[in-house]
Amino acid sequence: MEILIAAVIIVVLLLILGVSPAVIIAGVLCLIELLLVAMTLFFVVTLILLLISRPVRAKFLRIFVHEVVGTYAIYEIDGEEYKNTFPAEIMFVNKIYKEGKTYPARMRKGKKGYMLYDWYSYIVIGIGLPVSAVLAGGLGWFLLIMLGAL
Repeated sequence: MEILIAAVIIVVLLLILGVSPAVIIAGVLCLIELLLVAMTLFFVVTLILLLISRPVRAKFLRIFVHEVVGTYAIYEIDGEEYKNTFPAEIMFVNKIYKEGKTYPARMRKGKKGYMLYDWYSYIVIGIGLPVSAVLAGGLGWFLLIMLGAL
């Protein structure tokens, strides 16, 4: 909510200073484009990390609810507990996760920690990467047309 109020104040100040509404809209669209490109790069990096991680069998234990960050699936691998890299879906927890069931997963351990990708992470990356890439490309194309570069 605070971000929305700050954005409205900035837009009003820009209008008072005489900035054209078209320039403000173009600026907002450029910011959205930067966010879409960053999101696409995030999914590319996570896909690469997923592909170079090793396959494991993970037994689902429970859902961990963090007050600030969100909910995460907790798995047991080789007697140790690991938290999934992506947050768990809150609405369909009973449909997605079955307690005690063993799922195929991929894990990458590094010097600073680990990354665990369960089957739900595959879906998130598989949908998120093409959608963010298409949206980034489409908005980029629109911005190029709008700014007269094409």
